[in-house]
Amino acid sequence: MSSITIHKMDDQLANELKRKAQSESISVNAMVKQLLSEALGIKIPKEPPHKGEFESFLGLWSAADAKEFEENISDMNTVNPEDWR
Repeated sequence: MSSITIHKMDDQLANELKRKAQSESISVNAMVKQLLSEALGIKIPKEPPHKGEFESFLGLWSAADAKEFEENISDMNTVNPEDWR
């Protein structure tokens, strides 16, 4: 399977991809694959065929759970230069 990197994506496009992915409760990567396949007229499965078999073991986060988690770890996105002395 191949991977690609998209360089110099403008903020508006990146934000819209994130918003659309969140609205469908999927990752940005899954959203990009879905949009590309639709644009190219290729049908791909929306989720792995065995995904449902593991949901009871793994659980799923709601959008509210994910937002709360991101808020709770937001201070980890800041680097304190004093920590690196």
